[in-house]
Amino acid sequence: MRAAVMHSPGSPLVIEERPRPRTGSGLMVEVLACGVCHTDLDLLGSELTRTPHVLGHEVVVAGPDGEPCLVYGSWGCRRCLHCRSGDEAMCPDVVIVGVHADGGYAEALVVPDESYLYPIGDLDPAEAAPLADAGATSYRAVRRAMPATRAVVIGVGGLGQFAIQWLRLVADCSVTAVDTAPDKLHRALELGADEACPPTAEMEPAPVVLDFVCTTESLQLARSLVERQGRIVLVGGGGGTIAVGMEAIPYETWVTNSIMGSRSDVTTVLEHAQRGNVDCHVEELPLDDADTALGRLREGGVTGRLVLKP
Repeated sequence: MRAAVMHSPGSPLVIEERPRPRTGSGLMVEVLACGVCHTDLDLLGSELTRTPHVLGHEVVVAGPDGEPCLVYGSWGCRRCLHCRSGDEAMCPDVVIVGVHADGGYAEALVVPDESYLYPIGDLDPAEAAPLADAGATSYRAVRRAMPATRAVVIGVGGLGQFAIQWLRLVADCSVTAVDTAPDKLHRALELGADEACPPTAEMEPAPVVLDFVCTTESLQLARSLVERQGRIVLVGGGGGTIAVGMEAIPYETWVTNSIMGSRSDVTTVLEHAQRGNVDCHVEELPLDDADTALGRLREGGVTGRLVLKP
């Protein structure tokens, strides 16, 4: 099979022929589409990523009967409290597709079993792929931040665009979107944000601030915009930090982070998408252009989500 393979940190991916993965006790499935995420850039640049490695954690595959299915990509131990509650992303021994196991930048991959496959119905596989992470992760963050009547979304990339929709759709919350890119601010307004502005603008504090960037600068902005007794939810992988102390943040502010969605989050996200409630802007590229896609993402030239198709 063909795959885009990472052989060393920071090096371009190599399109190559590989043997089809051994299934062992798992299930081999054909990849239909795979989203390209900032997490992939982090993994590509990390000395901790095992090599050779196949990236890709936003995956739609053909199930055993050929039905297109979204892959729930957090594979837990099945025994701990988190796994038994359907929140395998929180399992201490979690294996994440495309992170710890080979992912969807390939023509096929192995999942533990059919229970990790969620049928997408009539959804287009390319449009459904980002729901696995960008859709479900942002939904989880919004769910954990509620209730609130107003929210600020910092960073209007793939996850931030979904978050705006969740805030309007399931929380009936007014939204201020913040980004440095004019095209993303325009997109935020299209998706239902009440206002969209650069980080240099004057903004009213809000009870909830969701940071999908998480550089030191964006975290400082989040701290300046949250109200007393508010919530700051960190979702981005920017690697920034801020001080948290008695006088360092507004009084009684909760600061938390949020990761990939649970099984129930994925189910809810898919239900909304299947009803036509979610607008996912994707651009399809062939698998051969995986390295080009990552380069465009690195340069900040992507408004929605890039999706690779074998």
